[in-house]
Amino acid sequence: MKKSLILVVAGLLALSTAGFAKDIAIGAEAASRNFNDWGGRFVFHLPKVPLYFGLGVILQQGNTAVDFTMDYWFLHGRLVRPLDYYIGIGGYAAIATSSQFSFALGARLPIGLQIWALGNVLEIFLEIAPAWIPIDSSGIDALNFEAQPALGFRIWF
Repeated sequence: MKKSLILVVAGLLALSTAGFAKDIAIGAEAASRNFNDWGGRFVFHLPKVPLYFGLGVILQQGNTAVDFTMDYWFLHGRLVRPLDYYIGIGGYAAIATSSQFSFALGARLPIGLQIWALGNVLEIFLEIAPAWIPIDSSGIDALNFEAQPALGFRIWF
């Protein structure tokens, strides 16, 4: 696992320095579901794809869940230099298999603040994503809402 991550990072660095890739971002975030269950995600953005992805693990009530986020930012702008904002819409999926199988599927509204610490290279972000999770392993619940806060960074190539 560790070797694979190192190879992916090295490959992205090689592509970016060779001039083939632009607008690639990789990073990590500390993430939560309802400020109770915490974990981390690997976050990334691919060139020419208007989506932001997250893949991670959330520790929840004795279970470990693998989760995936995919967001599209429909608003993105500058507040004051070096502070930007974004608002988007996205999807959320999680699967837990540790002690008992469970899953969740829903939509989210990521709202974030970005600080550009090193020009356009290092982004530090704080995000809150109100989420609607109408489908989970217990059935369908149209009133199932949660908060998905995150604090992280992305390095842009």
